[in-house]
Amino acid sequence: MKPFVVVGCTVFAFASHSSAAQEQQQVDKIWLQSQRSASVQNSWYPQAIEVLEGEITEFDAKRITIRFAKDGKENSFSAARVLWIEPGNVSEKQAAAMAQFEQREFDKALLALLDSLKERPPIWRQQWLSMMAAQSAWRSGRSAIALELVGQLDRRPLPAMVLALLPVAWKSRQVPAETIKSALARLEDPSPAVRLVAASWLLSSGSRAEATQALKGLSRDNERPAIARLAEAVLWRTIPPPDVASLMTRLEERVDALPMVVQVGPTVSLIERLDSAGESEAAKRLQLSLEITPPHPHPDLP
Repeated sequence: MKPFVVVGCTVFAFASHSSAAQEQQQVDKIWLQSQRSASVQNSWYPQAIEVLEGEITEFDAKRITIRFAKDGKENSFSAARVLWIEPGNVSEKQAAAMAQFEQREFDKALLALLDSLKERPPIWRQQWLSMMAAQSAWRSGRSAIALELVGQLDRRPLPAMVLALLPVAWKSRQVPAETIKSALARLEDPSPAVRLVAASWLLSSGSRAEATQALKGLSRDNERPAIARLAEAVLWRTIPPPDVASLMTRLEERVDALPMVVQVGPTVSLIERLDSAGESEAAKRLQLSLEITPPHPHPDLP
């Protein structure tokens, strides 16, 4: 991950969704990765962040359209550049649910997020809240619910900011028997996103070979390039420790080629691989980049 700086704001910090904060904010606040020219794409220059304020009138997998608060004019940007949104005009119920998610109270957050969807917020916010619910379900031991939510969301293209919160296992961890059962049942699901998530869980189980095969297939899916690139990154967990050092430069380049908003998970996987290979200095450098300048809040961050 490359470092970045902030344009239009002195401190880069994501505000919590407290009710007091929401009472003061009536506009959407959007953190946007600045466009980089081809000449600096692969150079070690800080990546700039813009903070915009206005009303989001459209946000899908391709673009976000903002009506600016200062002059009422509209402009559209690539959806892949959106890092985080602090939505305005949010109900107390939605604000409380998002706060519980950010505070990692996943048991409470799951129920609160699902309940907040009954208020029928804008489609983009429904997708975002639903993916937070999928994360919360997985992290609170309700893997079947997580996969069902992912399957429902994958019926239409999703913004990168939403895909970044897919409940993918970016690190090796002990997998409960119920999670293994749920993942095996959905490993051949019609939804590529469901297969990605299920296979990531199974990499730490006795079904590692089946999971690896599924991920290799997904990584070659030209019809779903965003899922393919995430599947490729999950496969880094299978790289033998002796091979990590020789691949490190190429893997970091692969991370930097991703939209910044989806870099957290792959970076977490790369850190784990570097640690396993005894490359502690390289792992520490990447870990510090996540801790000091996170692209966006993510449950895998410290």
